Order: sequence, then C-alpha cells, then structure tokens
Amino acid sequence: MFGVIQKKGNENKLSGKVIGYVKIPKPGEGEYEPPFDVLVSPDGILAIQGDYSKNPDFESFRNTMPRGLQEILKQILEDDEIKENLDKAKKISVSVFPRKGRMGDFFPVPAQLMSFQSEDALLNENGDIYFLGEFSSLGSAHLFLTGFPILYQSKYREQIEQENEKEVDKLLSEIGSGKPVTKKKADESLSISLEGDLSSYKGNLLELLGTQILPKIMYAIEENDSEIFNAGLNSFHRFMRTYPHQQDIEKMISILRDINEKKHASPSDSKNLALLCQKMSALHHEEFERLPEIQKELEALVES
Repeated sequence: MFGVIQKKGNENKLSGKVIGYVKIPKPGEGEYEPPFDVLVSPDGILAIQGDYSKNPDFESFRNTMPRGLQEILKQILEDDEIKENLDKAKKISVSVFPRKGRMGDFFPVPAQLMSFQSEDALLNENGDIYFLGEFSSLGSAHLFLTGFPILYQSKYREQIEQENEKEVDKLLSEIGSGKPVTKKKADESLSISLEGDLSSYKGNLLELLGTQILPKIMYAIEENDSEIFNAGLNSFHRFMRTYPHQQDIEKMISILRDINEKKHASPSDSKNLALLCQKMSALHHEEFERLPEIQKELEALVES
C-alpha cells in the first residue's frame, strides 16, 4: 500500500534488527539544520535503525537503559501534567486494553536515526532492511521514517509469540505422543548438541530441550533402555550445571525418573516438563517478562 520494499531479510522470519531508509533530494550546502546535516548521506539517504531481538518490548528496553536515562524517564512519567493526561487517557482507553497482560506491550521500543555514507554501505548491514520510498521534503520523509519501526515491531512481536506457541505445542506433543525419534537421530543429537555447557550455548534453549534432549530421554524410556536413559539424564545435568536455579533441574529429573518407572507420562507430567523448559529458556535468554506467568502456572500444577 505504501510502496515499502524489503531489500534484505525474510518477511516470514524477521530477525528483530531493522533498518528503514528513504531517499530525499540531495542536500545542498547548508540546506539542512542539525542533526540532519550529518545524518543525510551525500546521495540523499536518511535511515533509522532499531534492534528488538534482545529487548522485544518497552519494559525490557527501559530496564536496560543507563541509570541516568532511567531516572530522566522516571521524572518525565511522574510529571504532574503528564500524569494527569495519562489518567485521562486511561479513563478513555480502559475498555480497549485487554484485562490481562502488561502495559509495556502497548509501548513501542524507540529506534534511532543513523548516518550511512551511501545506499550501498547501508545494504551491507545485517538485519531486515526496507526501502520506504522517495520523498520530496525532509519533513514528510522523517515522519514516515520514524513511524515505520512501530509497524515493524508489531509484526516482529507477533512472529515471536507465534513461534513460542509452536515450540511449546511441539514440546507437549513430543512428550505425550509416545512416538519418540529414532535411536540414530537421538544418539546423534545428544552427542553433538551437548558439548560444553549452558554458559557457552548460543542457540535456542527451548528448541534444544524440546526437539533433542527430551526426545532422546523419552526414547530411552520407551525402549526400556536404562543405559541410554541414565546417560541422557547425566548429560543433561552436566550441560545445565551453570543454570542458576538447580532446583528446576532436579525437579525435571525427578519427573523423568517417575515417568521411567511408570512407563507413562500423565498430562500433569507433560505440562510440568513443558513449563520447566519454558522457564529455563526464559532465564537463559533473559526473557524475564515471561517468568511470572510461567511460575504461576507451575505453582498451580503443584496445588492441583
């Protein structure tokens, strides 16, 4: 609709790192005031850049800001006039916002204008890169440019949520299906993936747990192979030795031993394992905003 063209990246699997740029008339001598006099490239490129791969929401972004900036933001949000306007907005919008969820989800994470020497230099950067069109005036270009990261974030967050749901569903299905992976695949995945320990692991922990580690252990249970089962538990325990909450590891091992004795995983066992995997992944990837809800579900299982 707006003529946006993706120059780099996959629209179906956004990376969280984005650059949007526009073309405007080449600046003449002294034509643009600061900071645009240094931000517009010699060939008329103005760009904005954001990285949402580590801080996907506003609350996470705010918590990673330097202390001084956090204090400034706190002062701004506590200003009487601003608070009054926010209170009015809440009264108007309360029916629009869902009752559950965090308000931080409704605030976009800022992006920043960046200086690139040329379009070619910009296209050599990593991430999702979009050409937003040509504009005849700097004002119009800047308005469109600063609004674009909000659209990008909404799409990126949606993809992340869908991906998390798929991984959890896959994990639950794998645990409760009674259809383990083949012995060859199970042996290969464990020996290759569990080199080192969690502190040096750079991949997706939830994917590792749900598609490699647990399927191997469940395979051993299904085959009644105590040697592979115990080796799998030992490898898992060793790999996770740097995980900060060792009680989660012990709880998972206890559940797996119980399943091994019963030769059957109950719905409660499956849900517990899935939630523990989610918790471990959230802690490892510093997705701290997910932890309260996961912990709440774990506690509810204990009470039921």
